[in-house]
Parts: sequence; C-alpha cells; structure tokens
Amino acid sequence: MARSARPYLDRFPLISTRELAAARETTGKFWPKHTSEVLGPEDYSLTMNRVLLGRLAVSYVFCTTSIRVIPSEPSDDYTLYLPFEGGIEIIADGRQLAGSPSRPLLRGHFRTSRFEASPIRCLMVDIPAAVLATEADVPPPSHALIDAPHAERVVRLVKQLATAANRSRSVVALQRFSARDRRARMPESIQRLERSLVDIVVRVASPRAILPKRADACCDVDALKAWLASQAHRPVRIAELAKRAGVSPRTVERAFLRTGCTPLEYLRGVRLERARRMLVEPGPTMTVAEAATAAGVAHLGRFATEYRRRFGELPSQTLVRRRSR
Repeated sequence: MARSARPYLDRFPLISTRELAAARETTGKFWPKHTSEVLGPEDYSLTMNRVLLGRLAVSYVFCTTSIRVIPSEPSDDYTLYLPFEGGIEIIADGRQLAGSPSRPLLRGHFRTSRFEASPIRCLMVDIPAAVLATEADVPPPSHALIDAPHAERVVRLVKQLATAANRSRSVVALQRFSARDRRARMPESIQRLERSLVDIVVRVASPRAILPKRADACCDVDALKAWLASQAHRPVRIAELAKRAGVSPRTVERAFLRTGCTPLEYLRGVRLERARRMLVEPGPTMTVAEAATAAGVAHLGRFATEYRRRFGELPSQTLVRRRSR
C-alpha cells in the first residue's frame, strides 16, 4: 500500500517502526496485552499517531502488510474501527465481523478475540465502557457493524474530531495532563464532537446491525475484496467467500460483477499488482518467478501474458529496466 495520503494526527506521533516487538510493547500500554504475527507478503511497517481527548482517544494507523493480533487478556472497553484503505476482520467470543471503508466496525467487551487486517490505513476510536454506560439507556451490543447511511455520518464525525484535535494547540498541550485535568480543560468544540460521536454510536450500534436483513445487503463487496487481498498468497475458492458473506456463491458473483469484475479477476489483479511492486523495487537476487510466487501467483506459465496485458510489458522487462537505473 502506497504511503500516498497525508496521515491524520501528525502532531501526535506515537511510533514508526519495522519491528513487531516494538509495536507490541507500545500498544500494550493502552490496549490489551497481545501476541501478533505478520501474515505478509509485504514487509512489516507500522506508523501510528494517537491523541488523548476528554473522554475518548483517537489513533491513526498505517500498516503496510497483513497482520494477525490475538489479545491475551479480556477487555471491557469499546473500539471503533474506520478503515480508509484495506479491511479488518474480528472474531470475538465466536462472532465474526468484517469492517471495510463502507462499514465501520465497533468491537466491544470480549473474553477472547482475534483481529486480522490487510494492509490498512484507518482511524480508531477508543471508547471506555463507562462512557457508553453513562450515555445509553440500554448498553449497546458487544460488537456491531455500522451500515449506511449512519456509516457516512460516523466517518465524518471521526474525521472532524481528528482534524480539530490536530489543529488545536490546547489539545497538544493537554497531552501532558492527567486524565481528570484533561477532561476539565478540553476545548468545548472538541467536547461537542466527542458527545456527538458517542451519541450516534449509542443510537446506531444495535443488534440488528450485526445481521443485515437481505442476502445481497449482507454481501459487502468492499469487505470481501479487503479479505481477498489479505489472502492473495494462497488459493481461495468462491465457496469460501460465500460462506464468509453468508450467501450463495452466485450472490457473491453478482455482487462483484456490479463492481466490474468477478472475484477471481479481482484476486488475479491483486496478485499482479503485488508482483509488479516487487519487480519495480527488486532485491539484489529477486527473479520473476520468485516475485510471482511471493505474490500468490499459482500458474507461472500464464503470468507473463497476464502481466503484459495489464502493464504493457513483460515482467522480465520491468526487472531489467529497474536494475539498469
């Protein structure tokens, strides 16, 4: 994933690392202790910015590779995930949810959990359970997907909150204060945005958001594409996609065709793009076959033809040109 867009919360840098252990140590100070592993195939790199507000905390996360995180302790608090690029999957206490740019995801209290993400750029909002308990007459469910049209408003509010915090000198200065003093001194404009966000989360995170009523509504193509991208290194069958979406294989195919391609065509494109990135920036001993295999290409005989059709040159030409510079 290219580091193209300007990061959110760049006045609140937390960590930028290529070391998984360093990331675990840093995030374990405010999220549950956990184990993690890189799923690849890209090299691991994490950039994270984080701001503490009056009642909430907002983090910007940019991770260049697929990753799996398994908390080793339970949590009572909530986290709202808003992917801009890529997707996430959470299995918490047996419930499976997939978040995407069109569907923010709320993870609540859990005993056991597993988190997987493709290469991702996202905002995350930590919401203490006590905050939701104070605002909600009936506590929201542990986990929920937030569907349109509410998703659009939630995304807009979180972006506004992150942008306003980043522009505020007061918020920067308040990072050194205790939680109690920070709440008391937080600018009113930030407090209003926090209240608005908590209010909409309380109202829209209902049990019916977890299981859409119609099969075609349940087939979230953005989420399936994000998951496919995270699994491009291995064979994936249409039946596996259908099982994840809870619909028939034909429904999955129809949903993808509305976006202009079949699931397998999309997966093939992901693999070709990954192979090209490796050939554009090759290691000293990288070969075409190694790049194709690392990208998940199973049929090397067709690889060169498909690569030339997509990029206008053979993969060997890309490799030679880059090394000659």
